Amino acid sequence: MKRVLFLVLIIGLFALSGCGQEPSEIVLAYQENSEIIGSEKDSIIGEVSDTIYDSIDRSNAKAEEIFLGPIEGQGVDITPPEGRYRISADMPPDGMPQSGRILVHDEEGVLLLSEIIDYSFAGSVTVDLSGSHTVHIDGLDYAMLIPEETKVSDDLSAGIWEVGKDIAAGNYSIFPTDYGFGDLQIFEEGKSPRLFEFLNTSPETAVELELKEGQKLKITGIYSLKFKPL
Repeated sequence: MKRVLFLVLIIGLFALSGCGQEPSEIVLAYQENSEIIGSEKDSIIGEVSDTIYDSIDRSNAKAEEIFLGPIEGQGVDITPPEGRYRISADMPPDGMPQSGRILVHDEEGVLLLSEIIDYSFAGSVTVDLSGSHTVHIDGLDYAMLIPEETKVSDDLSAGIWEVGKDIAAGNYSIFPTDYGFGDLQIFEEGKSPRLFEFLNTSPETAVELELKEGQKLKITGIYSLKFKPL
């Protein structure tokens, strides 16, 4: 609903600017680089756990492969050992695709991550878990938490990533690798998060950004993004 209201607002502002009115700062930011700013940005991002700035031991020495299912009723909560995990919807016995939610909260109950798992949107989510994070899964019949090896890549899927560990710092042209729309949120300690929207896969509408060492990237609502070095 928040996203629908924002799109309606942007369309209205574009129409007004087309009628001769001076474009607002919100419209200019969106026109220039698909960046959402102001109260609209705050509403979409919401409150995010400060643990997004933390770095864990990426050796996965404590991480375990975890199978969950069958998941019934209101879903299941689990606090996995420290590690970096890819959380995905395992294919159920009937072979039909699944659709459900994955939520991650810190020990204070503050949301770190919320993702819809649906093969029309995101098929999995990758995230650092400190050993005190709680993972809630509902709507899925089965799910897997698989320890994920750290490697530098220019293709990042839904989840939370760290510049310098998962992708090299530098200047990039960024666009989706698959059909759909979603967000890239950039977190840098001591600064306000930034939010960029992707509506299609065309390189002509790519977002151009400089990524800096230590920044956290949160990709949501979309399978994956391609980061093409400039």
